Amino acid sequence: MLSQTKLFMLQCPRCGRQFPDDVHLCSFDFTPLQADATFADVQVDPLIGRVFDGKYRLDERLGGGGMGTVYRATHLLIDRPVALKVLSQRFVGDETAQQRFRREARAAGRMQHPNAVTVTDFGATNDGYLYIVMELLEGRTLRDLLAREGHLDAARAVSIILQASAAVGAAHDAGLIHRDLKPANIFIEQRPSMPAAVKVLDFGVAKFAVEEQGDDDFNTLTQVGAIIGTPRYMSPEQCSGVAALTPAADVYSLGIILYEMLTGNVPFSADTPLAVALRKISERPKAPREIVASIPAPLEEIVLRALAKNPVERPPDANEFRRELHTIATALGFEHAESIVVPTMDDLRRAGTESPSGRLVIDLARLREVQAASSGESLSVNQVAAAASSSGNRPEFPRVKVPLQIQDSGLMPYRTRVATMLMIGLIVVLASVAVASRWWSPAPSTRADSGANANAGGASSPTPTPTPSPSPASAPRQSRETKNQPSKPPKKESKISSFVKKVKRIFK
Repeated sequence: MLSQTKLFMLQCPRCGRQFPDDVHLCSFDFTPLQADATFADVQVDPLIGRVFDGKYRLDERLGGGGMGTVYRATHLLIDRPVALKVLSQRFVGDETAQQRFRREARAAGRMQHPNAVTVTDFGATNDGYLYIVMELLEGRTLRDLLAREGHLDAARAVSIILQASAAVGAAHDAGLIHRDLKPANIFIEQRPSMPAAVKVLDFGVAKFAVEEQGDDDFNTLTQVGAIIGTPRYMSPEQCSGVAALTPAADVYSLGIILYEMLTGNVPFSADTPLAVALRKISERPKAPREIVASIPAPLEEIVLRALAKNPVERPPDANEFRRELHTIATALGFEHAESIVVPTMDDLRRAGTESPSGRLVIDLARLREVQAASSGESLSVNQVAAAASSSGNRPEFPRVKVPLQIQDSGLMPYRTRVATMLMIGLIVVLASVAVASRWWSPAPSTRADSGANANAGGASSPTPTPTPSPSPASAPRQSRETKNQPSKPPKKESKISSFVKKVKRIFK
């Protein structure tokens, strides 16, 4: 008899499935989960603690899906943690389910790419359990990330889809079509001291393109419940089944995932999978920039091209889609996992202009051209111009004008005031020197008076008397009267009047 424990669970209001409290969306219909009002009696997993084939000990249940359950396990021989996916017990006798499980192991074994989950082993126990051993990933799925954050920044969304499309492109090179790409199958691995890495999961319904000729394997696999893909992310031809699938079907799914990361919503949504499929076939998707105006125009263009209803109008495979997206990301200046080229000083000098102060002013558009030319991935002028024009959709901020002089306050600038004071002081000093020089120099009238006094003093010395000329009779009388009168000394000028006269002479 199985032991029981009390666990707090979350429940999907649409399908009624229960999930642990760290899950926020139903993995089957993507409905937000609700808290269960009561504690449920949940049976303890009987596989916890069991050892498969004497090598793998199952330690903890990580999650489950329609086909199987994933456990954290330990490789006992090398003491290494791994992820172990076990086919559900209800499918043990189902040959179709076992065929799909083996197909997943085979498809994942073909994948040798850093952005695809690595499968290391496959086996079966004596009591009929099939299992796949994979690398243990630490992080969360893209579905959990979108549920927490909504739409992502354009650069971050492009970085994630570039890595995912690289893994899908490797699958296309190996002759595989994933057919079930969705955010729940894209895992964002985050390890300490390492950048985030994207891993593509679940190649269980992958189609071997070279083996589909005359094979009814696809029709057989679709009979197992909910394993043909998710309608919200499937291509129109996959929904209708009227045309053979090509790698362009995965490109459509990548376009929808990128659309959801940029806008926070899928382009087609309805209450039932059939209604979603009908909308995909008959309606055109809404332009992403009508939802989020800051999305660059070149990015919107490639998303809409990936969502073309005719597979011929899309990029033919994930590799071509990644190349076009990488070119746009480089032209827009987005930082992503593949932008590992660091500009050299020669690149900076060629792309920059030296200012008068000696600083190097870098033109980013020119720098991208120089880097692309040096790395062999030359960007056309039209692509760079398109990227530059798309930057007009980004928010613009007005230039801040900082006045260098105080104009409206009514006060003179500090330097002007200092210069004015110095000029006034210089004028005062020069005026003082001029006044002092005029003050101490004798006046012209004083010099004239001193000369007259000198002449008067000299007249007292004996000199020959000239012969008087004939003159009127009054002349001798007048001369005698003048000679008899005593000479008056010159009137001495007062100090005040002398000072006033000197000041007047200075300012004349």
